Amino acid sequence: MFPNTSVIPLFSPHVTLRRRTSITANGVAFAVPSATAAQIGGFLSKKPYVPPSWASDLSLAPSHSFTLGQFPTPTHRWNLPNFPKDTEVWIKRDDLAGMELSGNKVRKLEFLMADAVSQGADCVITVGGIQSNHCRATAVASKYVNLDCYLILATSRLFVDEDPGLVGNLLVERLLGAHIDLVSKGEFTKIGSVALTDLLKRRLLEKGRKPYVIPGGGSNSLGNWGYIEAVREIEQQIQLFGDVQFDDIVVACGR
Repeated sequence: MFPNTSVIPLFSPHVTLRRRTSITANGVAFAVPSATAAQIGGFLSKKPYVPPSWASDLSLAPSHSFTLGQFPTPTHRWNLPNFPKDTEVWIKRDDLAGMELSGNKVRKLEFLMADAVSQGADCVITVGGIQSNHCRATAVASKYVNLDCYLILATSRLFVDEDPGLVGNLLVERLLGAHIDLVSKGEFTKIGSVALTDLLKRRLLEKGRKPYVIPGGGSNSLGNWGYIEAVREIEQQIQLFGDVQFDDIVVACGR
């Protein structure tokens, strides 16, 4: 057992997009849609969800999730220079969960997208900053499960009045066909994310659409089950480490 041992998750904002996949059979190459190819091995499949035993008494447990990420992510020792010799740090590599979906964001979206589909939604709405990794990940996940994506992005007044162009996550979202509404940071603060998404939801309902609202960061009681799964992974991985036991788990917390 190592004293003062911690696990710290790191997340990667890197993006990779793949539109089509080539498969060779008997010397003949042919192309298939990426979603079809990705389903090999269970990726993009909907599966029943059973909570870990220690979380079975929690309310509102989800019934299903989508397999959108590459889980479990590895946990390994983190060699830090000038660190106390009696303290050992390990790292949970959620940056390897799937680069298109921005690491830890996919944990929430596996449950949120399954709920959206089960409710018969044909589109999803979410909100964030103009370079929000959550919004980028939602746009990718929506494309995977064949839902339209509507994004409300807060930015400076300059970019609301003048198109900000194809920069960073905005480029990926536009390549994926996401519908983007820009709002100034001042209006975003004054109106609030809940009111903004409700307004857009009402507009879509009036057009006959079936929207599903995901809060900023995917942070709600359903999305939080993604982190229950992260703890279950750590619990299972500890059993493989022999005499390693973690005293603390350190999590960087935002939205």
